[in-house]
Amino acid sequence: MGLWFAQYESRAMANVKLVINDVVYPGKGLARMEDGCVVFVSGVLPGETVEVEITKQKKNFAEARLIEVIKPSQFRMPPKCKLADICPGCRYQHAEYGEELRLKQAQFINLLERQAKVDATGFCLPPIPSPVSLEYRNKIVLHAAVADDAGSLGYFGEDNDTVIDVASCPLAMRPLNDLLADLRARQDFMAALKPDMRVTLRYTKTDGAVHWCGKPKADDSWLRESTSIGSIKVPRGGFFQMNPAMADELVKHVLDLINTIKPERVIDLYCGVGVFAMAAGLAGIGKVFGIDSDKEAVLAAKSNAQDRGLEGVQFIAAAAEKGLKYMLGSGTPGKTTLIVDPPRMGLEKCVVELINSAKPSDVVYVSCAPDTLARDIALLKAGEYRVVSSLLLDMFPRTPYFESVTHLKSARNLTAG
Repeated sequence: MGLWFAQYESRAMANVKLVINDVVYPGKGLARMEDGCVVFVSGVLPGETVEVEITKQKKNFAEARLIEVIKPSQFRMPPKCKLADICPGCRYQHAEYGEELRLKQAQFINLLERQAKVDATGFCLPPIPSPVSLEYRNKIVLHAAVADDAGSLGYFGEDNDTVIDVASCPLAMRPLNDLLADLRARQDFMAALKPDMRVTLRYTKTDGAVHWCGKPKADDSWLRESTSIGSIKVPRGGFFQMNPAMADELVKHVLDLINTIKPERVIDLYCGVGVFAMAAGLAGIGKVFGIDSDKEAVLAAKSNAQDRGLEGVQFIAAAAEKGLKYMLGSGTPGKTTLIVDPPRMGLEKCVVELINSAKPSDVVYVSCAPDTLARDIALLKAGEYRVVSSLLLDMFPRTPYFESVTHLKSARNLTAG
């Protein structure tokens, strides 16, 4: 064992030349050493020859830092951000956007086939690109650091602790960068920063660019977001998609699925402020129910539905399992379409078990994390669900992440579907 550990420890902090075989989720290059050891490194593209420094050695793989690109890819381009090499938020600043989208689609298919054990090439649709790859984010969250009585404001580094000072972010909409510049120029604001303080900047067409430190105040007014179904109210600290143009594409695709399925009723689980539920109601579905554990979001959802006169669209504030159990028990599952839009951690196991037990005819799974999506598809397959289609929407260009919509149908309804 001593010789084994010595062999691997000797690699740490050593420089080696590698050929990048692929870029895998979440946006890391994959190469192999001569003995077959897998090495992960950021900032590279498939086919490139690079020199790297081995920084960590694990039992089955190593991590490395890029030192030099010896033979670049034809798709390599200069980063738009001078912090691209040290800020972990962007993984594709060095890649032409078309190549980034190709890599993400390949990663999506690979995760579904490897983890969910499905033939993803048979149902994966061509990806939808973002109309812009920069200046699309309507919200950024920065972290404060204080050293020698001087405050700095930025994103966390790779260690999730060190704060990288950020003067502007190329992913943020221009009004947010203008506001950030104004805040950084205010001595009173920078002097008032405290260690670990979160500073949120958010933009809407109606409200302009606003900011708050920590959590929004209880009496802060709601914001108004412009969407494909009109202006909607959103609690200041509430969830809303960060790329408005792609958010509209997302709603459009979910609505297309609902119009194709033609269910008698729709349940929108993790509904937030009710965008999918209202879209279903506006499309003519007579019975629509939204469920979310965020009470303020549900209040906003009710207000948004009332503004549109959608009496058949109702919302309840409840934990996912409790709310879904109640709603599935109060109607006919075989004529119900369930929309789920969970956080990055995916569906709770109890929710998957409830879906498999009650068997709503169709599940429309909106996901921001393809790894947990693949896990949940595998679990739903055990409940005799089959994937009909899956679509990648590049909600977060230049980052390693993307959104997707997957349509699953219960095996007992496949013939009817």
